Amino acid sequence: MRVTRILHASVNSAAAPERTADFYRRLLGLRESAFRPDIPGVPGQWFDAGEAQLHLVGLRSADGGLDPSRHHVCFGVADLDEAVAELDAAGIPYVRASQQHPHGTVEQVFLTDPAGNVVELQEDPAPS
Repeated sequence: MRVTRILHASVNSAAAPERTADFYRRLLGLRESAFRPDIPGVPGQWFDAGEAQLHLVGLRSADGGLDPSRHHVCFGVADLDEAVAELDAAGIPYVRASQQHPHGTVEQVFLTDPAGNVVELQEDPAPS
């Protein structure tokens, strides 16, 4: 698997959604993204941070397990199917999902690292 770059970091903001958004907007000067897909039952905001994004997720996380609403980092990969084949070969459990974006459907794979941190993989639309 070839990681191309970090696409976004996701921070759970359920404990203080407005204060958290205000922190990133006013203190750090991040600009709200022009687009955030409709994710039923999952409030939040997206911010642009250079070539990457910060996603605020306003949904209370489940305790343990593979929960994409928890803090996570999203890596772009050169070929998502190749990455999934490597996960299968290594016996690493994952969950597939997708979202509708203006440029089409974005396929996602969520897994956890050995310490239990959630990692998201997406095929990078502009691999470097």
